[in-house]
Amino acid sequence: MKHLPTHVEGLDTFLGGGLPEGSLTLVTGPPGTMKSSLCYALLHGNALAGVPGLYVSLEQSRGSLEGQMRGLGLPPEATAGRLTVLDLSLLRERMGTQPPAAWMDFFRMYTQSFQEGLKYRLLVLDSLDALEILARFQDHRRAFFRLARWLRDLQVTCLLIGELPRGRSEEALSRHGEEFLVDGILHLDVVPQGEFSVQRRIRAVKMRGARHALDVQTLVFDGRLRVMRPLS
Repeated sequence: MKHLPTHVEGLDTFLGGGLPEGSLTLVTGPPGTMKSSLCYALLHGNALAGVPGLYVSLEQSRGSLEGQMRGLGLPPEATAGRLTVLDLSLLRERMGTQPPAAWMDFFRMYTQSFQEGLKYRLLVLDSLDALEILARFQDHRRAFFRLARWLRDLQVTCLLIGELPRGRSEEALSRHGEEFLVDGILHLDVVPQGEFSVQRRIRAVKMRGARHALDVQTLVFDGRLRVMRPLS
């Protein structure tokens, strides 16, 4: 199976070469674990290498997201238009009294139209939880099954961001069992180190088509984002 490099230092080695092309990966964890930053960095690195990507934001505005990423050393203008942020948070005001089901139609329509123009090979959805709330999923498992099937039909590599409450057991990696319908799971967490410090951790719970490492790694930002062995 072909792999798409992440261009995040240490992550490709950790994943056994990168993300399997065409895979659907759930990036999950509590707030503050840099899920969005990691996914954006992956798109940014690939865009610099000539691989187009689309970041779909349902909550954070494009300006806010791009400003945050500039602070991490990931300026959008450096990608020469190969990384596009689709800000669907603006639709909340425009939709008015539209039924919740229309959110799925809008998401599919915009995502499909950008594929025809941008021809992106990487897609990030931020986040599954926001889409669930906006579309008011009744049968969550069935709704996600249909979403996953539609995303696979796009024939691109997808990263789906999912939020978990702090203190949630790692045995439950999603709110509604999404982990059983994806090809890969990257679980991010924050672990206390002593009395006054914490470390961000990352683990590949599963990754079909990849010989990934099973041990826990540290996700570090010290001027650049990288994955390395846990710091003592």
